[in-house]
Amino acid sequence: MKKMLSKVLKKITPTKKEIQLEQELVAQIRKKLSRIKGNHSHLEWCGSSARGTHLSKDKDIDLFLMYEKNISEEELKNEGLATAKKLFRGFKWEKAYSQHPYIRGIINGFKVEIIPSYLITNANEKKSAVDRTPLHNKFLLEKMSEEQKKDTRLLKQFLKGVGAYGADLKNCALPGYGVELLILHYGSFKKAIEGINEMKPRHIIKFTDKINEEGIKNILKNQNNPLIIIDPVDDKRNVASALNEEQFQRMIHASKEFLKKPNIKFFFPKKIKPLPLKKIKQYLDQKEIIAVKMPFLKSELPDIFWGQLRREEKKLKNQLEENDFKVTRSTTWSNEKDVFMLFELETLTLQKSKKIFGPRASDEENSKKFLEKKRKIISGPRIENERLVLETEREYTNAKEFLEKEIKKEAKIEQKTIRKSLKKAKVLGEKELLKEYKKDFAKYLTQYLIGKERFE
Repeated sequence: MKKMLSKVLKKITPTKKEIQLEQELVAQIRKKLSRIKGNHSHLEWCGSSARGTHLSKDKDIDLFLMYEKNISEEELKNEGLATAKKLFRGFKWEKAYSQHPYIRGIINGFKVEIIPSYLITNANEKKSAVDRTPLHNKFLLEKMSEEQKKDTRLLKQFLKGVGAYGADLKNCALPGYGVELLILHYGSFKKAIEGINEMKPRHIIKFTDKINEEGIKNILKNQNNPLIIIDPVDDKRNVASALNEEQFQRMIHASKEFLKKPNIKFFFPKKIKPLPLKKIKQYLDQKEIIAVKMPFLKSELPDIFWGQLRREEKKLKNQLEENDFKVTRSTTWSNEKDVFMLFELETLTLQKSKKIFGPRASDEENSKKFLEKKRKIISGPRIENERLVLETEREYTNAKEFLEKEIKKEAKIEQKTIRKSLKKAKVLGEKELLKEYKKDFAKYLTQYLIGKERFE
């Protein structure tokens, strides 16, 4: 395993040239800031590139424009944005939003974010979540050894390879800071993999003895996440809050398989080659799949939009099941241009009649209510298995027609952001789905239909 990990590390560690370019860029921006008048204290370089735990070809530079706490929030926002815009002068930039606005753009090929923030000494002083980030930086720079930085890169690439890495709601996985904390907690890559292998739902990782058994009980009472990594700089926060149950189980499964048989494919899975259209049609003929296609709204914050997409998928799944279209699998995919929601059903069509079981005839009060309820009765009432039974006419027997009706309804009542997408949504059957089989979606549909984990 040691030889293989060395090979992986060589491939994922930024080159001296990459590191030099990062350092030069930050130095240039700091020099530029020194010529700008304002109330800012200094510029703090945060994130994995500042800590030396980032992967090769990562181009993210997170810079925090620091202000003393006596500056008002309005002043921080207005002056901070104005200063950040000056630092981007001559380069492409845009205003983005987190808990408060910041500026992001491209400088010399790097994705740079400049975020106005308060200079604080502990998380209790924070005015927004971003104020906490420089504390993360300080904590890890003080605690992490050079070997652990290498191990962090290995664990990041492992989780990236198996599909369980990323802080956003698109992936619902583990963020980079969470990976760093796992290495700090377990000590090394191998021990972290062994630790993940042993995890059970509601697993807690903490970095202080101040949290006693009573404190753990309170955490479990208030947190419903499969993994709880208590932020060492803010014990009220779970660093792994974005990680869902599916990704948690994926991490465990991948770790188990890796320990059984270590292989480089866990770090670098084979690229997906789209199957021929004829083969895809054969797969689809064996399944009952219906899809919803809608545009991805680039004007919105990705995390907000992805949160709404996840909610909508769940909502449509529940509505299908409430109307007897049993959903065996559902998923949402996007290439940041189009969104596809896939629903795999037991059947796309239902029989015209539906059997409804009521109470026993001896239950006079409830029997009366059951029989008086207005329904389109096809057959009954009769006694079957000791109970009153009616056969009624279904309103919808076709899943596609039902989804089209539901989406029209959702487009009127849903939140403003996703409503714009739902108004342009189309429900796709097999023929329409095959017409969409191209480029990135072809790769995704191939992976979905084959139905294996990336490392299997």
